[in-house]
Amino acid sequence: MKCAVVTTASPDLVSSIDGVIDRFADRLGARPDLLVAFFTPHHSAEAPLLREKLVERLQPQVLLGCPAAGVIGEHAEMEAGAGLSLWGASWPGAALKSFHLSPGDADVPQLEGWPEGVPADASFLLLADPYTTPPDDLLGGFRERFPGRPVVGGMASGASGPGDANLITESALHDEGIIGVAISGRVRVDPVVSQGCRPIGSHYVITKADRNAIFTLGGKPALLALQTTADGADARDRELMRRALHVGRVIDERKSQFASGDLLVRNVLGVDPERQALFISDLVRPGQTIQFMVRDAETASAELNEMLAADSQRSPALGSLIFSCNGRGSRLFGKPHHDLRGVHEHLGDIPSAGFFCAGEIGPVGGQPFLHGFTASIAVFRENAG
Repeated sequence: MKCAVVTTASPDLVSSIDGVIDRFADRLGARPDLLVAFFTPHHSAEAPLLREKLVERLQPQVLLGCPAAGVIGEHAEMEAGAGLSLWGASWPGAALKSFHLSPGDADVPQLEGWPEGVPADASFLLLADPYTTPPDDLLGGFRERFPGRPVVGGMASGASGPGDANLITESALHDEGIIGVAISGRVRVDPVVSQGCRPIGSHYVITKADRNAIFTLGGKPALLALQTTADGADARDRELMRRALHVGRVIDERKSQFASGDLLVRNVLGVDPERQALFISDLVRPGQTIQFMVRDAETASAELNEMLAADSQRSPALGSLIFSCNGRGSRLFGKPHHDLRGVHEHLGDIPSAGFFCAGEIGPVGGQPFLHGFTASIAVFRENAG
């Protein structure tokens, strides 16, 4: 059971690809069961060549790849310039089933191509085109068809518009939709989803709402609850509330105590002083529980490290794939390689790769969601027995 990763910053993929493949083959030492490639827009024109070379020379059972604004691999997060990250695994005893979900030709997209015959214990990796993927249809489809199963991935960030997806698989080059793989057997995916926020104040039950508007919390005007939370916060948190206010919605209402991992983070879009209402980037209903949340670099770093430290208590990891928001990296933390270094510090120097996404997919409360400013990490481990 082995994973391997190589990267290159060469702007000339045509002349460098054979050497990259040679290095990867030497490190893995076997035919890859799963091969994943992330490449910057500098190489989009060569996507057909990249796919052809990878299939011809490495003969992967499953190949997934997409364009990315920046790529992650080995010990670097390459946020600018040309880059290619190649990650793969040899997993004897693992069962892999690749698929392509297409929105079809209807005026209202409806995904077609859902995988069939998937084992009940499967985990899923997804790479999606943001221009042609209906997120509600995608994530609702997984909740309905594969309830409770881990779904991790990201929206490609290196395409310029519809029809420019360049999603590569072992069988084709796709210009729309979602590509993915179901993983079962001797390998599992343990998701680590760090939304980069922390709760402040008390939680509130929504008592009046309409779509994404919250009118009352605990029977009182929503803006009064917001002001009460601000009055009880320290100066630093009040400043964060002013410029980085979010709401965390509890996913499992059966719980009486809530930690960050129980809350789905959504943006506060605005307020209506006349109606004392709060607008968020989610549909809500009376009876749901929310808590105000804030985000900054220190908070995001602390939460990621806390979650990785907890994950490190599991069995040793084989490798990882990191789907990090393109608003993270040095833009958020003021220094490069933050998320990748966190993985290595807590899980060891495991082969890791990934990319900076236009939206990250990962579970909260056992259900898959599309996130922003999040690090959604797939940690691969061998299943016992």
